[in-house]
Amino acid sequence: MNAMQRKNLDTKTRNLILVLFLIGVFMGSLDTGIIGPVLPSIEQSFKLTSRESSWIFTLFVITFMIGSPVMAKFSDFYGRKKIFILDVFLFGIGSCLIAFSMNIESIFLGRIIQGFGCGGLFPVAGAFIGDAFPLTERGKALGILGSVFGISAIGGPLVGAVLIPYGWNWCFTINIPISIFLIIFAWYILPDLEDERKLKIDYLGIIVLSLLSVFLAYGLNQIDSSNFINSLLSINVLPFLVLFIVLIPIFLKIEKRAEESIVPIHMLKNREISIACIETLAYGLIYSSVIFVPSLVILSMGLSNQYASLMLIPILGANAVAAPILGKILDSVGSRKIMAIGTFILAIGLIAIAFYPSNLIFFIIAGCLMGVGMVTIIGAPLRYIVLSEAKPTERGAGQAIVNMLSSAGQLIGGALIGGIIASFSGIFGYKISLILAAAVAFIAFLFTLKLKSRDEQIATMKSNQ
Repeated sequence: MNAMQRKNLDTKTRNLILVLFLIGVFMGSLDTGIIGPVLPSIEQSFKLTSRESSWIFTLFVITFMIGSPVMAKFSDFYGRKKIFILDVFLFGIGSCLIAFSMNIESIFLGRIIQGFGCGGLFPVAGAFIGDAFPLTERGKALGILGSVFGISAIGGPLVGAVLIPYGWNWCFTINIPISIFLIIFAWYILPDLEDERKLKIDYLGIIVLSLLSVFLAYGLNQIDSSNFINSLLSINVLPFLVLFIVLIPIFLKIEKRAEESIVPIHMLKNREISIACIETLAYGLIYSSVIFVPSLVILSMGLSNQYASLMLIPILGANAVAAPILGKILDSVGSRKIMAIGTFILAIGLIAIAFYPSNLIFFIIAGCLMGVGMVTIIGAPLRYIVLSEAKPTERGAGQAIVNMLSSAGQLIGGALIGGIIASFSGIFGYKISLILAAAVAFIAFLFTLKLKSRDEQIATMKSNQ
């Protein structure tokens, strides 16, 4: 989209498009949060073990990781409108399969389709913001989009709690009318702009990327946290993780040679984007330690499961409130200052909870610090960096890299943190995991100091118009 085309979109139209993307991203992220409360009901309906039901989550993650770069790349060539509509359509079809499933195979297939469609929602939305929004409004728009993750993290379990009594199917049925509305909304409101280039699909890259995602997710899924080391070395885990590691250099070589690589490896030569990738992986590791906070609260404060889950509200609430505020500030101060302050206070919050897990007031304050810190490391400031550095024809692909690495970091972090907690008895394992997360946050802080200043960032954005 060139400058003239951008001027044709007035403020009202841009705001309507932002609402469209906000609903779409919220729908996708809400479905991620809702799956936790739904799993026990699905297990009971189809008589599944917890290991079998875990594939409902794992299959979604695998196809999400594959769908992000594929859909983002397609949007760079064939236009944001067509691919966004396709993403929503796939998500709706997947939801329909799950909602009306008569067997577990239909649920698995539905989650595969859902994940593939969901993977493209945020990259397409983020790329369009770079296409259509003025430089001074991009941070605010990204911040508003980023706020849905904190809101959906709270809203997912709450929506699940409301709908499950009527049948777990309703947790997915609700996506169908929303998807239909979004498709109609997008058809009328999104500009129908296409790129004249023809995409030469990187089939080999897609195949190897798919294998990488499957081997990583399957290997980590089979790890038994209660017997971490022996499980890690077992035939069900080690060969798949080894294959994952072996395939990485092969994939990088394939992508370097591809005329239109599905993952733009050359972008990693850019220092800003490389730092953004490090920050994204750091977030995955940190997030994995945070999801165990309710279990820590049960041990340290003696709360029930229900009340222990409420202790995530300071973290997630601060995340949801801070995201749009930081996005607005971002337009005037740049990514470096926000991310530096955010990662530093994130480290402080993690250390505070690690050393004082039984003090309720202290816990709430530290949780708010963590919530604000986490949204700086994965929210608008980080995506703003990628948007600033990417060429217009690679904005979608750049946003997809963040999605992929975030998912990979969470998979790896979940297995690692779970193993640490299981290796120690009582509260000590949780403390070790939080201290490790704090160390990762501090390393992330040091890397933020190497980012460009606001003036340098603006100059780069103007040169990439």
